[in-house]
Amino acid sequence: MALSVMTVCTGNMCRSPLTERLLAARAAAAGLDVTVDSAGTRAANGAEIHRETLRVLQGYGGEADGFASRLLTAKLLTGRDLVLTATRAHRDAVQELAPLLWKRTYTLLEAARLADTDASVTLAGLSRARLNINTDDPALDVEDPIGREPEVFDRTGAQISDAVDSIVRLLARS
Repeated sequence: MALSVMTVCTGNMCRSPLTERLLAARAAAAGLDVTVDSAGTRAANGAEIHRETLRVLQGYGGEADGFASRLLTAKLLTGRDLVLTATRAHRDAVQELAPLLWKRTYTLLEAARLADTDASVTLAGLSRARLNINTDDPALDVEDPIGREPEVFDRTGAQISDAVDSIVRLLARS
């Protein structure tokens, strides 16, 4: 049975679709049975991926075919094995909508840090590993590039790409 992963940011046009598409492609390339989709805490349904995010995504070999933004709802969170958010505020929003997912909801950088800190940690052990870090650390947030220069999109893309690699290694161990 496929693992179900949701990625979350604000408008579902930059950070979460980039994470979604990179994670889906890299998990598939690693032979993992993972489905990935995304939503935004303040998204307008049906928007296209941001043009600068598309440029960054294509630079990493990804495609945005069929992408359309959507607003995060409790229903979309049902049955998720893992929820990866762009920031701590998004993590909090997910936990408000779906309190029972608290053990399966992390910022992308938080989950990547946990995966990299202990090469033996699995998805099931991620919540125990969380006890060893400061979950309020601002460094766990992915910067929002919207309205910023292309260099910010590039920097955000590199950060997401590296974190996705860590998540794929984590999922491969699970």
